[in-house]
Amino acid sequence: MNRVITFFVLVLVFNLSTSFVPVKKKDIQENLCGLEVTDAYTQEVLGKNIGFYVKFYNSSSKTIDAIEYKVIFKNGFNEIKGSKVFTWQAGNLVGPMKPKSYLSDGSTNWIDNANKLEVKIIRIHFTDDTTCEDNSSIKTL
Repeated sequence: MNRVITFFVLVLVFNLSTSFVPVKKKDIQENLCGLEVTDAYTQEVLGKNIGFYVKFYNSSSKTIDAIEYKVIFKNGFNEIKGSKVFTWQAGNLVGPMKPKSYLSDGSTNWIDNANKLEVKIIRIHFTDDTTCEDNSSIKTL
């Protein structure tokens, strides 16, 4: 019985200590070939960045089946603490991103001393087998 109570207390503390920190608009790329980042949040637990969420909007007339993007993690002084490239792909459980629709993606990460993030779209693949790239957004960090 004590284990059950302890478990519920830990779940309650975890939920109360989890926060989502929105990203300022200046830190997200506005548009690449009709794909926009509309929201991005870091997820913090007890003051540690454990992950992020990003929300995309397809304003193009094409259906998207893959997105490659880079997340740059920063501290309160905008100093870069790490970066990683992520890929979203349509598959068995999630279909392609239709025109005029939203898509949320995210990942768990453990980046010490990071409480901000910057999102850069690197490239997009459409179902008509065309690709759009923005080489200017690719940075070696």
